[in-house]
Amino acid sequence: MKQQKRVPIIDTIRGFALLGILLVNMKSFSSPVFIVTMYGVTPNSVGFDRVISIFYQIFIQMRFYPIFAILFGLSFYLFIKKSFKITLFIRRMIILFFFGMIHLIFIWYGDILHIYAVTSLFLLLFYKVSSKWILFWAITLLALYYLIIGWNTIIPNNKYLVSNEYHNILSTYVSMYKDSTYKEWVFYRLNIEVFPVLFQLPFVFIPVLAWFLLGLYIGKVGIYERNSVNIVRVKSCWKSCLYVSLGLLILTVLAHFYFPDIIYFLTSITGAVMAILYISSIYVFFDHPFVKLILYPLRYVGRMSLSNYLFQSILMVSFFRITHLYNKVSLSEGLVMSVIVFLFQLLFSKYWLSHFHQGPLEWIWRSISLRKVSPFLLKK
Repeated sequence: MKQQKRVPIIDTIRGFALLGILLVNMKSFSSPVFIVTMYGVTPNSVGFDRVISIFYQIFIQMRFYPIFAILFGLSFYLFIKKSFKITLFIRRMIILFFFGMIHLIFIWYGDILHIYAVTSLFLLLFYKVSSKWILFWAITLLALYYLIIGWNTIIPNNKYLVSNEYHNILSTYVSMYKDSTYKEWVFYRLNIEVFPVLFQLPFVFIPVLAWFLLGLYIGKVGIYERNSVNIVRVKSCWKSCLYVSLGLLILTVLAHFYFPDIIYFLTSITGAVMAILYISSIYVFFDHPFVKLILYPLRYVGRMSLSNYLFQSILMVSFFRITHLYNKVSLSEGLVMSVIVFLFQLLFSKYWLSHFHQGPLEWIWRSISLRKVSPFLLKK
């Protein structure tokens, strides 16, 4: 099986998504966001961190995971277009699932690989379906997802602990991240993080499959192939998303003052629209010199997306545990660290790909899937 020809704009968008994912995940790496979110506590930011927090809420949060999922669905299409073998695809997803479970159990609770691996098997039901029906099911699943979120907004779940109980749990959680041995930390996380995350899989499955289907739709109608006709089509979508995003952002700002209970609901919907806005923006303006200068190098990170995604969590979780800086880093400091780490990934990815065909984990994934050693070193 030959290496699939790379599409630069897809790799660029994937690299852009990895930057956004790192920005979002940094707070989870460095502080007890899991517990804070689980018990419905709203953290307060002050000073410059307040500005960063607002920036994240407007431009970052819930904007980048949909992009990553859309690209996964598109990759599925490119895979079946080239030479679809159901056993090979299932084998690849089983391996991806094991990567994800190792990541989830031994490194970080925010893993998406196991979710992608399980959900992707349902794409097999759609690969022969017409593009119109694929789009219909994508929209239907997203509507169902936001209906559930809206319902939970109207009728909140009153399971949250308060006062001393919450503070005791939070204190134990932080202590385990800062002072426990690795073995103690892993076993503690099984009950506190891993099992709750796995129990959420049926709910998370809905939007992930929806975004996968949207990516499959993009592949089926050929929009990913950048030409004059498609640019006009995507530009129309870009304008619509721009106007809708502005309207939703205004509503979100008003909700902060008058209806704080619906902020999460509005942020979720805004994230979906802005994810498409980001993708279409890169697509439409990809030939602009400024865009090429800033974004085109991100393709190196995108080509090694699996390795870079896992590297981010391995590095940051290890860093905060080893340095005992867990829960001591401000939002602005986390932003600076994210930029530094990503720049390192960009430079390292460019260097690595000048010597090797693909990233190390991509190579392992491919070799195990094909049951033979895939070419690794580039011929000079």
